[in-house]
Amino acid sequence: MRKKYLPIYAVAFFLLAFGLAGFYAYLVLTNPLRVKPVSPAKPVPALLVPDEQTLDEMAKLEKQMGRLLQPVPEKMEPVNLKLFGYEPVREGKLKHGRGGPGLLRENMHLLTMAFKGMTKGFCVIDGTFYPQGASLPDGSIIRRVERNRVLLVKRNRKIWIDMGKEALIQELKASKTGERK
Repeated sequence: MRKKYLPIYAVAFFLLAFGLAGFYAYLVLTNPLRVKPVSPAKPVPALLVPDEQTLDEMAKLEKQMGRLLQPVPEKMEPVNLKLFGYEPVREGKLKHGRGGPGLLRENMHLLTMAFKGMTKGFCVIDGTFYPQGASLPDGSIIRRVERNRVLLVKRNRKIWIDMGKEALIQELKASKTGERK
């Protein structure tokens, strides 16, 4: 093939491609559109409105609703677990001679579940669900949630709480062998 014929071949190829594209567009535009028929929406069931006497009773209970939903716990004596080998730590023992005032132990909270999304993290500490950034009843703030641990900050001290060494070891073994539960 000679170089002098290349422009002729290029123009012929362009016209052929343009013709095929036009023919395809003609075939697509001449076919009628297939539209599914739209069924009418189902009617909303009728809602029963309570009578006026019931509404009045509800208005009377509205003031007491917070007390009914979250009752004040009765003052009960703590459970004695000395028979099971549990020795409670008193504040006096913790403050004097065992680290001084403000000692934070790493095992003061129990982390049972932690999961992290793209932007938010959530965890269950001591049986209560917390989002990242929430504060615990003892004043600790959840700064960071990772897959198996949570970072708590209390009085400018940082504490990592691990979910459990046994679960972590099992997960590491499963990742090495490729086994999943």
